[in-house]
Amino acid sequence: MRSFDELFDRVIRFRDDRDWKQFHHPKDLGISIALEAAELLEHFQWKGREEVARDLEEPERRHAIGE
Repeated sequence: MRSFDELFDRVIRFRDDRDWKQFHHPKDLGISIALEAAELLEHFQWKGREEVARDLEEPERRHAIGE
Protein backbone atom coordinates (compact mmCIF):
# COMPACT_ATOMS: atom_id res chain seq x y z
CA MET A 1 0.00 0.00 0.00
CA ARG A 2 1.26 3.46 -0.83
CA SER A 3 1.64 6.07 1.82
CA PHE A 4 -0.23 9.34 1.63
CA ASP A 5 3.03 11.16 0.85
CA GLU A 6 3.69 8.88 -2.14
CA LEU A 7 0.18 9.46 -3.50
CA PHE A 8 0.48 13.19 -2.92
CA ASP A 9 3.77 13.26 -4.83
CA ARG A 10 2.18 11.39 -7.75
CA VAL A 11 -0.68 13.88 -7.91
CA ILE A 12 1.73 16.82 -7.85
CA ARG A 13 3.82 15.27 -10.65
CA PHE A 14 0.64 14.65 -12.68
CA ARG A 15 -0.36 18.30 -12.19
CA ASP A 16 3.09 19.67 -12.97
CA ASP A 17 3.51 17.52 -16.09
CA ARG A 18 0.43 19.25 -17.49
CA ASP A 19 1.28 22.77 -16.26
CA TRP A 20 -1.98 22.91 -14.28
CA LYS A 21 -0.58 24.67 -11.21
CA GLN A 22 -1.59 27.98 -12.76
CA PHE A 23 -5.24 26.93 -12.38
CA HIS A 24 -5.04 25.64 -8.81
CA HIS A 25 -6.51 28.60 -6.98
CA PRO A 26 -9.59 28.42 -4.72
CA LYS A 27 -11.93 30.01 -7.28
CA ASP A 28 -10.81 27.78 -10.15
CA LEU A 29 -10.81 24.62 -8.05
CA GLY A 30 -14.27 25.42 -6.70
CA ILE A 31 -15.64 25.95 -10.20
CA SER A 32 -14.04 22.72 -11.44
CA ILE A 33 -15.45 20.68 -8.56
CA ALA A 34 -18.94 22.08 -9.20
CA LEU A 35 -18.73 21.32 -12.93
CA GLU A 36 -17.58 17.73 -12.36
CA ALA A 37 -20.32 17.19 -9.76
CA ALA A 38 -22.90 18.53 -12.22
CA GLU A 39 -21.75 16.03 -14.86
CA LEU A 40 -22.21 13.20 -12.37
CA LEU A 41 -25.61 14.45 -11.23
CA GLU A 42 -26.91 14.52 -14.82
CA HIS A 43 -26.97 10.71 -14.72
CA PHE A 44 -29.41 10.77 -11.79
CA GLN A 45 -31.60 13.76 -12.59
CA TRP A 46 -35.32 13.00 -12.71
CA LYS A 47 -34.80 9.33 -11.82
CA GLY A 48 -36.22 7.44 -8.88
CA ARG A 49 -34.20 5.10 -6.66
CA GLU A 50 -35.29 2.02 -8.60
CA GLU A 51 -34.27 3.46 -11.95
CA VAL A 52 -30.87 4.52 -10.57
CA ALA A 53 -30.41 1.03 -9.11
CA ARG A 54 -31.16 -0.50 -12.54
CA ASP A 55 -28.72 1.89 -14.22
CA LEU A 56 -26.00 0.85 -11.77
CA GLU A 57 -26.64 -2.83 -12.55
CA GLU A 58 -26.21 -2.34 -16.31
CA PRO A 59 -22.48 -2.44 -17.15
CA GLU A 60 -22.69 0.13 -19.96
CA ARG A 61 -24.61 2.67 -17.89
CA ARG A 62 -22.48 2.00 -14.81
CA HIS A 63 -19.37 2.67 -16.90
CA ALA A 64 -20.85 5.95 -18.20
CA ILE A 65 -21.60 7.04 -14.64
CA GLY A 66 -18.08 6.07 -13.58
CA GLU A 67 -16.56 8.13 -16.35
